[in-house]
Amino acid sequence: MENIRSAANPLIKRIRSLQRRKARYQERAFVVEGFRAVRDVLAAGVRPHVVAFREGDEDAELIDLLGQSGLSWRLVEARLFDTLTDLPHPQGILAVVPMPERDQLPTPPTGRDHAPLTLVLDGIRDPGNLGTLFRSAAGAGVDRIYLTPETVDPYHPRAVRAAMGAHFRVIFAQISETAVSDVLLSANVVGRAEAEGDLDYDAVDWTDSAVIIVGGEAFGASSLVRELSPLKVRIPLASDVESLNAAVAGSLLVFEAARQRRLAIGRRS
Repeated sequence: MENIRSAANPLIKRIRSLQRRKARYQERAFVVEGFRAVRDVLAAGVRPHVVAFREGDEDAELIDLLGQSGLSWRLVEARLFDTLTDLPHPQGILAVVPMPERDQLPTPPTGRDHAPLTLVLDGIRDPGNLGTLFRSAAGAGVDRIYLTPETVDPYHPRAVRAAMGAHFRVIFAQISETAVSDVLLSANVVGRAEAEGDLDYDAVDWTDSAVIIVGGEAFGASSLVRELSPLKVRIPLASDVESLNAAVAGSLLVFEAARQRRLAIGRRS
């Protein structure tokens, strides 16, 4: 165990470098912050490169778990630790973890009775919204998430904080416009969230192979995605509320799909 007090320490420099997208992809690593998020990472079977505690915030149970797993950890002087995050009041732990590779991600169900549920995030620019959608997708049992080229980096620190470990609990990929077309054309039901949609989101049958599309916060889905997804679904709102943000709308849609699928399984059993 090393007590780090200098900003010139190589680990401090490494953690700071991972705030930049280019460094994250060069190293194939990113930073996870917070006690619950780090525990979720460990529960998913991921081995962090290193875990850093803020001096005075050591968690004995977590340290014991790290030791049993042969994982390293460091103590960082409190004021120095607080410079490693953009949070005004950070929790006293962070971990440098490898980006998930395909063989580390969960395997979605297969078979004739399983209709895949896919979430396409098209131009989501707010990292917090993106991370929340990851968390909701994992909780709702979405099989895959696809991110279009204009969507924010899924390893952005705010996206990682909002996802709370979901990066290792759902398959996701950043794909080209051509690949997006293939995804949309492969499903029997393709619904795009729109405030002025044609059909209520709970009136759509999501039990078949389905794609749910959530477009960007400011401009919605791209022209290509709009062309390939004529079914616009709305969430009815009261009190003259104009619209919901992308994270809330997408979460409602994936959990409605999950609800319908549970009912369909119950009817078949």
